[in-house]
Amino acid sequence: MSGCINSCGHHHSGHIGILGVDKDGKEWYQVTLGGSDGSTLSGPAIGGKVVGPSFSAAEVPDVLEAILDTFRALRRPGELFIDALRRVGHDPFKTAANGARQKREAEALAE
Repeated sequence: MSGCINSCGHHHSGHIGILGVDKDGKEWYQVTLGGSDGSTLSGPAIGGKVVGPSFSAAEVPDVLEAILDTFRALRRPGELFIDALRRVGHDPFKTAANGARQKREAEALAE
């Protein structure tokens, strides 16, 4: 996780990366998936792909839970997150993350 205005930090190379950004004085977070730091475990160095528009601070826990629930549902025994992501692609994870966004928006409208 990083909040550096210059986009420095390790969020780009994280299997799940989170970048804190400021929009109109409010906290927002950009989520990236599939980054690699070039280590033996991760494979060749590559920046993660952005899931979609930034998430509000309130949405981030639900978004991360949705991504991890998707991983648990799709992984093979002993498979690492990065390996499952590479095998099935980003779409199931993006769908889950954006579903958490819609869930939060629906809850806000109901209030």
